[in-house]
Amino acid sequence: MTLLIVLFTLALVQIWGSGAPLHRDGWFDKWCERLSKVPQLQSNGGLLLGASILPPVLLIAVVMVIAESNFGGLGALLLGVPLLLYCLGRGNFNEIVSVYLRSWYRGDFKGAEEAAAPFLKDIHETPADGKCLHEQVFRGAAYSAFERLFAVLFWFILLGIPGALLFRLSALYAERARGTQWQATAARWLWLLEWLPVRIMGLSFAIVGNFAGCYRAWRQCLMCRERDTAQVLEAYLEGALGGIDASECSASADLSQVQRQSGAEIEGLQSLLSRTLLLWVTVLALTVLFA
Repeated sequence: MTLLIVLFTLALVQIWGSGAPLHRDGWFDKWCERLSKVPQLQSNGGLLLGASILPPVLLIAVVMVIAESNFGGLGALLLGVPLLLYCLGRGNFNEIVSVYLRSWYRGDFKGAEEAAAPFLKDIHETPADGKCLHEQVFRGAAYSAFERLFAVLFWFILLGIPGALLFRLSALYAERARGTQWQATAARWLWLLEWLPVRIMGLSFAIVGNFAGCYRAWRQCLMCRERDTAQVLEAYLEGALGGIDASECSASADLSQVQRQSGAEIEGLQSLLSRTLLLWVTVLALTVLFA
């Protein structure tokens, strides 16, 4: 059933571009706001985090058990697909990248920065030039792809819908906790949830990309506690995409070398992510068939 839920979910993402029709987070905002006013929770960031995230996850776990016990696999499928869609990241990743690349190839760096704004929300530095902008977008796009899809799939495969929801609510909580006294606690918890899946993703990059370069980076980052998830992903990608040729850029030839090389790296990132997703689905299918 896990494989079917993943396949149906990915099919709907291809049709809609994202899970946007089901991305309604107002209930979670109201829930967190109500809990933040409880005196016993205001002074304890960890307790507030747990109270905000765990009750919805436990409720969904109970609902999934009831659905499967009463309606079998069909109940799990009908409930699991919309819930997994909800757990996916917000925004249409491919559309954002496409708009960014169109502006980038035109030399409209201001427009490219505006198009890539969803990737740059965690980066508070104004890019000094086009090269700096590309570096920021590359890192932001890599983390966005990981956070919106791969981390969710990892926890779903490991713990089912409750695991996927645990990650999504943790990410939403960390985003809303920025600039508050609970920011460090929320960020640390999210980093812990991302630690294992990002390293699994690094191994996947090595398989579908430049193995030697990516595996070298994977070993260097394996037990690293200093880098955040985005920095670890960037190191993996630099290894996996090592030696990418500017001639692989799909745009016309009358571009500067920087534009062509940077565009080729973003396009290479998209291609690598697609191959990685195909690898994950293939491994999941083989596991189901031969388990």
